[in-house]
Amino acid sequence: MKTLVLCVDRDDDLGTKAGLNGPVIGREENLKATIALGLSDPEEVDTNTILAGLQIYDDLMKRGMEAEIATIAGDTHVGFQSDLILTNQLENVLEVVKPDRAILVSDGAEDEEVYPIISSRVKVDFVKRVYVKQSRSIEGTYYMIIKTLQDEKIRRKWIVPVSLLLIIFGSLSLFTKLVQFSESDYGDIALLSQMSPGIIGIVLGLYLVGWAYHWADLFVQRVASTKRSIRQGSLAIPFTIVALVLVLVGVMVGYDTASVYRESLLPGERSLAIMILEFVSGAVWFVVFGVFAHETGKSVTAFLRTSRIKWSFIVMMVSVLATGFIIQGAVDAMLFFVSYESVEPIVIFAEMITGILIAVFSSVLYASLRSEAAQLQPAEGA
Repeated sequence: MKTLVLCVDRDDDLGTKAGLNGPVIGREENLKATIALGLSDPEEVDTNTILAGLQIYDDLMKRGMEAEIATIAGDTHVGFQSDLILTNQLENVLEVVKPDRAILVSDGAEDEEVYPIISSRVKVDFVKRVYVKQSRSIEGTYYMIIKTLQDEKIRRKWIVPVSLLLIIFGSLSLFTKLVQFSESDYGDIALLSQMSPGIIGIVLGLYLVGWAYHWADLFVQRVASTKRSIRQGSLAIPFTIVALVLVLVGVMVGYDTASVYRESLLPGERSLAIMILEFVSGAVWFVVFGVFAHETGKSVTAFLRTSRIKWSFIVMMVSVLATGFIIQGAVDAMLFFVSYESVEPIVIFAEMITGILIAVFSSVLYASLRSEAAQLQPAEGA
């Protein structure tokens, strides 16, 4: 009976770091792959996974058993795409090796998620999970944590949810204190200090999200791109200025609308929620047209460079228009339900339905344009 020692690299570190394509079949080929991966990243745990597979393979051979070793690698986009690639490579390995049973070697639960795929095609006798030993000292633990957080996948998988929780907690806490502060007769100064946990939560959450998605690097790239556009006399700059002016005017109009409501209140009356709704109602369309102006500048610049219409611009504009109608309808509905503003229900219904219909049209337009682009690509290739 022939045993296959199967090593799994679901996120394709073998390909992205060592430049090797799976599957890797045979002891010598896997040994070369291990050396290449180890030289590219000495701290990569998949190196230890393949070495553990080689150890199992050598042990089986010493016992006089017929065996073969292979490594399959997926894709950096872990999920359906990577598992589909793993399945194709597995079937290739099974066709070449023709094993009767298999031993699965992985570095954790993520790789073992493909166990059902493997077990449905070959009998799996044993699953070997590889753990990498670390220093027990505090210094070594700190180093391990820092190196772990530098991994993009782990950073976005764990840091982003924690940061979102901090933002939600901070926003709810800050909103509660703002309502209490606005409803107090003279404003309780002590509430200002009680807002600090909410502010800290929001700031820390935004910082962690920015750190996970490299907002600082993106900001630097954006600044460099803006400088380059200014030197080249890009038409996007005037449109962007118009967009910023529209957004600023929207904020001012929204603030003015909320201030008018506040001045209409009787002494002692406070309603922060209605003030926020009035602010959104006054600002929403200016922001929508600001987005229109910004995207128009980008589309015109792209057309002058490539002489091609950017169809995604049209889809995005339709989507933004739909969002504006839906937000306006939602704000009017909330104002109607709190019996503050006499908005006809038929107007609210018309705003919501218009927004939904435009959103549906945007989806249909996107699907149509995508299908047309897919049909044109083979024709261009021919």
